[in-house]
Amino acid sequence: MDNVGADAVADPGTERDPANTSQGPLARGGSGRWGSRGPAGADVTAGVIVALFSVPEGMAFAAIAGLDPAAGLYSGVVPAVVGSLLAGTPLMVTTLTSAIALSSQEALGNARLDPSDPRNLAALTLLVGLAMAVFALVRLGAVFRAVSVPVMTGFSLGIAVQIVAGALADATGFRSTHHNTLVRIADGLAHAGAWDRGVVTAAMATVAVWAVVHASRRWRPWAVLVALVTVSAMVAAWRVPLPLASSLGPVPTGLPDVTLPDWSVLPALVPGACAVAVVALAQAAGIPSVVPVGEVTSGRKAWRADLPAQAAANLAGAFFRALPAGGSLSRTGVALAAGARTRWVGVVSGVVLAVLVCAMGRAIGRIPLAVVGGLIVVVGAKLIVGRSADVRRAWRSGPIGVTTLLLTFLATTQIALHYAIAAGVLLSLAPRAMAAVRGRVRWGRGPAGEAP
Repeated sequence: MDNVGADAVADPGTERDPANTSQGPLARGGSGRWGSRGPAGADVTAGVIVALFSVPEGMAFAAIAGLDPAAGLYSGVVPAVVGSLLAGTPLMVTTLTSAIALSSQEALGNARLDPSDPRNLAALTLLVGLAMAVFALVRLGAVFRAVSVPVMTGFSLGIAVQIVAGALADATGFRSTHHNTLVRIADGLAHAGAWDRGVVTAAMATVAVWAVVHASRRWRPWAVLVALVTVSAMVAAWRVPLPLASSLGPVPTGLPDVTLPDWSVLPALVPGACAVAVVALAQAAGIPSVVPVGEVTSGRKAWRADLPAQAAANLAGAFFRALPAGGSLSRTGVALAAGARTRWVGVVSGVVLAVLVCAMGRAIGRIPLAVVGGLIVVVGAKLIVGRSADVRRAWRSGPIGVTTLLLTFLATTQIALHYAIAAGVLLSLAPRAMAAVRGRVRWGRGPAGEAP
């Protein structure tokens, strides 16, 4: 699928978020890989912002899936550094996502294992890394590359809508009990009267500050950080009683000890780990269509490097209490919005997060969830707008393209992601198979249309 990836990169209109056309790694002189002299100031700033986001977002994703919130936080340290060091797609941030967390919960549940046992989590993360490595060896990327642009557009839109739906609870204070993404959004809007005024005010203030700063071309790279720090400081100064990041669970105050997997549970986790790996890789596959891969590599070459990079990130993170990780569209979107230029943003984010955990664990636990929710809604909205060119292309392609996009979008928002991925692959391959059959039939007939 990353080769939406290849297809989207071929179309300049889909290479990056149109609302952020000046912030690509090559648009402002970066090399697209490391930069000419190490991390630029924009990479450091963006890395700090991504690290701050990783505290409440990583803990929330883990907590929603019934997993250890601290493990969700640690997933933004070692995997982010290793993934960025090896990935072929510049700016891709490798860490825990909501879909990976939920898939991990399902894998542990099917194996009847205790999700609170760090050794079980280490075993799952290790197997996910091994599964990704096997997928890379057998060239599974060819399957992802076979996915058509309408299918990948529908999948990416579905993931973006999931990002927004997941943030609405923190941005409004109302938590829907529905599991379906679209129904959850509709339920939240229908219960607007039940929204917490303080939470909504903080979220709207965050969006307003972001919008004001973002309107200035000079200050645009700082918009996310300014909004995060300003509104968080206001909430603390006025002592507004809002849910904080620390409400998700105790924020660690140090790095994790080395944790060895429970080797005896590996066989039971194999099927679930493969499903988690597919979900993680499918999400990462949509990132090159949002982030320009640059002149130094093509979309196909980038994807070939991304597969083993994510495998290595999980293999390394497994021994440091990290949950399974993959390319995160939301965290990469935050990096883009903050003006990141090269892959250093992921390295910086992992290092800064480790420092924050060690030195300021209690302080970063005071980030209001409403502030994060407001900014995540902004990021999700920007990702949706960034797919507008692909939506128009699908619309112009005719009924088949539109139907394929809609079916993939609905599947992504309503069923388990690994099933949605399988459906998307089938939808992409079906027209090709039909065309191949028709070609064979025509080839087997004579000039007059009769069998020879």
